This record gives sequence, structure tokens and C-alpha cells, in this order.
Amino acid sequence: MSRENSNSAYAYKILKRNIFELNLKPGSELSEKVIGDKLGMSRTPIREALILLKHDQLIESIPQKGTFVTKISAQKVLEAKILRVALETAAFERVVENLDEEFIEDLRTNIKMQRVYCEGNRNYLEFHKMDNDFHKMIFEKAGIPGLWELAINGTGHYQRVRVLNAKNKTSDISVVKEHEEILEYLEKRDINKLRGMLEHHLGRTLLKLKKLEAENPEYFENKEDASKEDNFILLK
Repeated sequence: MSRENSNSAYAYKILKRNIFELNLKPGSELSEKVIGDKLGMSRTPIREALILLKHDQLIESIPQKGTFVTKISAQKVLEAKILRVALETAAFERVVENLDEEFIEDLRTNIKMQRVYCEGNRNYLEFHKMDNDFHKMIFEKAGIPGLWELAINGTGHYQRVRVLNAKNKTSDISVVKEHEEILEYLEKRDINKLRGMLEHHLGRTLLKLKKLEAENPEYFENKEDASKEDNFILLK
């Protein structure tokens, strides 16, 4: 991989994470020069990273105005939820056929870490990461890790709503309990209850959508403009 390609991949990773974690707020304007200065890169890899983000529907270019982080679309959140349920159900069906105690213990450990981050010294971003890791482990165990990448890269609007929702501690605890139920049904190899639980678990974001939109109107489509600050952080 050339240095330019390596830089563009790194810039893409950083920008996408900051969009997902709302450090770059929906509606914020992006400047190739500002991003390049912060990352110590020329404009070429930044431009390539922005092309990838446009493909992911995370940014948009508006003629005569500039390039902006897309606002959250309720329709795209719904579509992403349908995609996640379909992909994850298929993954669980494969895992049920290849289940072992070591994997069950790995999932238990993950859930314990989720509790650490949602109780005591709460860290909702680390909790969100452990939540994602729980689901990622299922795809990896199923032998279809590429579908996890599809589930994440194709659901940027859904992911941002999940981060908004993750700021609510009560929601964290509910998610942990649902993961415990999912694990229970997985251990029992009860695929029918797993399907129903996944539909509920992955659909909880939609149930909170109107409330989140009312609380954060500037983040959603057809609402007033969000702050234009360039406020992203560098990954370590």
C-alpha cells in the first residue's frame, strides 16, 4: 500500500469514527485544509477519504456551499435496522450450529465489561464499543466477518442514533439485560426466541427515535442547522 493510500485509509477511519461518535456533529461543515492540517496530511488523501464517506452517506457536498456531515435520516435508520436484523439473524443461525463453551465464556466476559462501563465510572463511548464488540463476535464466530463490516459501514445513520441513545444510563442497563437474554437463548440453541429477541433488541433504537429527535432537533434532517465547528479528535 502506498503512503497516500495508507494516509487516506487512516483519515477515513478517523473521520468515520468521529462522525459515528458525534464529535463531528450532523450538519457540521468539513474543510479539506482544516482536516489536513489537523492530521498532518496533504489534501489528496483527505479528498480520497471524503469520497469514501460520501459513498457511506455520511457526508454530502452541496454546490456553492461546501461539504457537510449528513444529518440523521429517520428513513435510513429504519432501513439500517432491517438490514441489521436480517444479517444478524443469519449470523446467529450459523453460530448455533457451531457453539462451544469457550465462546459462551467470551460473550459472558464481554457482558461483564459492559456492566463496568455503564455502572460506577460510566463511559458511554466505551460501553458503546463493548456493545458493538458483542455483536461483532457473533459474526466472527459465524465465519462471516465481512457481513459485520457491511452491517457497520452501511448503517451510519443508525449508529449515530445508537450513540445518542447510549448517553442515557437507563438505556445502557436495558441493553446489558437484553444481551444476557440473547446469551441465554443462544446457550439453549433456541433460534426462534433469538429471532424475536434480535428484532426487539435491534429495534429499540426506533422506539426512541422521536424522543431523540425532539431532544436533538439540529441533528436530524429538515431541522435547523447544526453547529459548524470542526471538533474531531485523533484516534490513539
